[in-house]
Amino acid sequence: MEQVDIHTAFSNAAIYRVILVAAALFLFFRIIWWLLPLIFFNKTNKAFIRRFSAIAELTAWVGFLLWAVNYVWDKNRYYAVGLFVLLFIFVFWILWLSVRDFLAGAVFKLTHKLRISDSIKIGEYSGKITKFTATHLILESETSEMICLPYSKLPGLPVIKSHPAETIFNHTFRVVIPGDKDIQDTMDQIYKELINLPWSSMKKAPQMKSLGETENGYTVEITAFSIDKEYFPEIEKTIKRKYGISQADKTA
Repeated sequence: MEQVDIHTAFSNAAIYRVILVAAALFLFFRIIWWLLPLIFFNKTNKAFIRRFSAIAELTAWVGFLLWAVNYVWDKNRYYAVGLFVLLFIFVFWILWLSVRDFLAGAVFKLTHKLRISDSIKIGEYSGKITKFTATHLILESETSEMICLPYSKLPGLPVIKSHPAETIFNHTFRVVIPGDKDIQDTMDQIYKELINLPWSSMKKAPQMKSLGETENGYTVEITAFSIDKEYFPEIEKTIKRKYGISQADKTA
């Protein structure tokens, strides 16, 4: 009986030591995670260090469990077997977390015909697809935030593919029409010219209004619309060249 009591007490001491080491390891990594934002200010470095720290913590816990099984084995095999089962469950859980996202990703890609740059809404998240990884779908929101969605979280969520409205820019300029021209007829010609220009928007019609007669002719204010701001100089140049008064005419 005394031998059994001594063995039990010795085994309990070993377990307490294992628990103490586990607590110290847990506290160490909690301090590391708390210090990271204070040490690394650069977002790129901070993200890299966080990923590295997560892998390091996972490796440390696996190493701890292996050490604990080996340490307790000679002292109490029942505890050692229990720790081994715990290690097996822990490793299986980690593998399942990785595999389930990979499998869910394969199913998601097969069932949804999506491409890079598609604008979609999944559940409460919406944005433009920037990347398909093996385990995550990466979206960029309208505020340029990157949204990382694990594929395992997507089954059952409605996927809506949207077609965002065309972004239309406007540009306002003035043209002086010669006084010997009919103002209304010339404005009609300018309107037709604008809507037929290849740089003009097909969804929004140009706007024009007469600002009155000057000593050189009639001043017309024109607002043109296009899908790219770079087209406006060419639009303005074309209208002024065909319908406006040239510098030579003004001098004369």
